Amino acid sequence: MKRSFSLALAWTLAIALISPFLIQAQEPKQPAPPQQTTASPLTNKDVVEMLKSGLSADIVIAKIRTSQNNFDTSPAALSDLKAGNVPEAVILEMVKGPTETTQTASTPATDVTVTVPDGTEIEIQLTNNASGEELKVGDVVDFTLVRPVLVNGVTVFEKDAAARARITTAKRAGHWGKAGKLEWAMQDVMSVDGNRVSSRFTQRQVGDSKGGTVAVAAVATTVLLGPLGLLWGLKKGKPSIIAAGNRYSVFVNGDTKIKGKASAEALKAQ
Repeated sequence: MKRSFSLALAWTLAIALISPFLIQAQEPKQPAPPQQTTASPLTNKDVVEMLKSGLSADIVIAKIRTSQNNFDTSPAALSDLKAGNVPEAVILEMVKGPTETTQTASTPATDVTVTVPDGTEIEIQLTNNASGEELKVGDVVDFTLVRPVLVNGVTVFEKDAAARARITTAKRAGHWGKAGKLEWAMQDVMSVDGNRVSSRFTQRQVGDSKGGTVAVAAVATTVLLGPLGLLWGLKKGKPSIIAAGNRYSVFVNGDTKIKGKASAEALKAQ
């Protein structure tokens, strides 16, 4: 009898000990709440990696405009970006910062598609010095817009937007007073919807040439002094150099539809 009682007591204690574990095992586990992740601000390294992955400068610029960023725009960092072959249009977008490239809630704007007429004027300025001593045919010359362009109250081109031309003629200054020559043809302008709009304009710059005077002096001196007169021919003409900041007017090439930004005031006026 005592043995049966002891066995019953032992079973009772064993069940009491393992019951909590059995109940816990039977209870379904609640799924963990999803973790909310926030995108990290873009850095200089992110921009370089995007370009190295094969993304175009236009796509990188669009990403910069729609993302938070933490760019290092110190002179040393900008020099490193330039040395790393980062396009100047991308560097310019990084320097501008989020206050100029992202739309804020306090100044809402609505996307409105408008037709930009052929011949719409756009004022641009040269980003860097352009020299016939350094550039070659096919090189790209970078510009930025001086002021925004609006059509019926809708912004279609923003201030500081990128524009491009392509070198068609580049000659270094030569001997006998032969001047350098630099010629480019306008290519396109970046619109607010991220597309490049064809534009037309050809700018030609010819250096200060004294070729006629030098040539005549060389011939005359050669007759009088013999071969020593040929030293005159070693005089070089001036190179063709166009300073950064020079402004030009270019024009939209053909009627073009652009999804622009219209303020509430502009929408009311329509």
